[in-house]
Amino acid sequence: MLRRVFLVLLASLTFFTSDVFRLTPGRDIAWPHLFSVVQWEIVNLPRKWVHLFRDTFPAGENSRTDRLELLDDYLMLTRLIKKERDRLEGLSGTSSRNLGVTTREGAIGSPGYLEELTGEAGQLQSRAEETLETELASVLNELGFNSHLNILFPPVDIRFEQPPTILIVSPRDRVVLQEVVLMDPDLKAINRDRLENEMLEQYDLSAFVDDIGGVATYPAMIPGTKTLRFITQTAAHEWLHHYLFFKPLGKNYYDSDVMPTLNETVADLAGREIGDIVFARMGGDLAIAGSRYVAAEDRDPRFTKEMRKTRRKVDELLADGLVGEAEHYMKERLWFFRLRGYRLRKLNQAFLAFRSRYAQSSASVSPIGGQVKALRASLPDIRIFIETVSQVGNHQEFLQLLDQFDIRAGREEAATKESAW
Repeated sequence: MLRRVFLVLLASLTFFTSDVFRLTPGRDIAWPHLFSVVQWEIVNLPRKWVHLFRDTFPAGENSRTDRLELLDDYLMLTRLIKKERDRLEGLSGTSSRNLGVTTREGAIGSPGYLEELTGEAGQLQSRAEETLETELASVLNELGFNSHLNILFPPVDIRFEQPPTILIVSPRDRVVLQEVVLMDPDLKAINRDRLENEMLEQYDLSAFVDDIGGVATYPAMIPGTKTLRFITQTAAHEWLHHYLFFKPLGKNYYDSDVMPTLNETVADLAGREIGDIVFARMGGDLAIAGSRYVAAEDRDPRFTKEMRKTRRKVDELLADGLVGEAEHYMKERLWFFRLRGYRLRKLNQAFLAFRSRYAQSSASVSPIGGQVKALRASLPDIRIFIETVSQVGNHQEFLQLLDQFDIRAGREEAATKESAW
């Protein structure tokens, strides 16, 4: 327990230095909607530890079946809450007689019903979080991530909460991730458009407001409204960031433009693999909708092919100083995707810059995705893969590691082969 408290204190001092005030273009524009990680930690860390010390429902006193059923109940409630909240917001501008909609067990769809659901979920949340923590920690221990003292460090710690939205900023004359600002969760589309337009008008910068699947705070923020398989993959992904924080790979996260991509790609690939082990151990069927949970580049080969074509053309135009032509081309491509059923809200330099952070993204043209995949295939299990790549402190060391395994190929192009629309 003391080791766990030490980690929390250390994380509070190191992970969240971005809350130190600096007047940047992103913070200036996003000021009314800024999300403070420090304030979030102040609220959630005590709540987490008070529950651990006071809880009268320790995991060992209930069967694993009961705990898994409780987690399922909680996730069902969070989805109901989201559905009811969206419905009420949709009806907020209509006649009050529309509020009389019969819902679960004959209850009347109303703010009162939403409050009832929220209360029920609140009673289950801490236990549901501990169930997921226990399941993930058990798999990590079995995979060999625990120390010789049989201690898993850092401990798995999760909070079910909607992650903040992010404001991504890039220069207009190149695709570069210049700034990322955390903002309030569930920011409405009208506000997203306004912030993006203000960034362009006031600072001549490209901006894009996006959602994220989780945040490696401590506890990690994981949305409880997603499917269980998404949740196990995300929980594993965020724990890997905690783990790598104490290794050269994580310590050097911000040392170059390449290191964030390498970190995120490793966590993305390994998080899916570990998360799927957890999901299957919890009774999940990996064969159901399996294509939804693979790397982004593999979900839709046609989309990947066309998005990477877009990225390469944009890079060519910007390299020639043709900023206006590049932006006009992206507008044309936005409608190209929309007319084929892809619901992209915006396509600009900031969009491409953030998506490119993940080398297995459809918008990335980095060779790191294929290289990390090849490295994983060269190693016997996921623990050895993580332990090996975690010792990489810079891009040159990563290339040397690839040479050790005779990995010469760049990105695998199977997902980008010609295919007809």
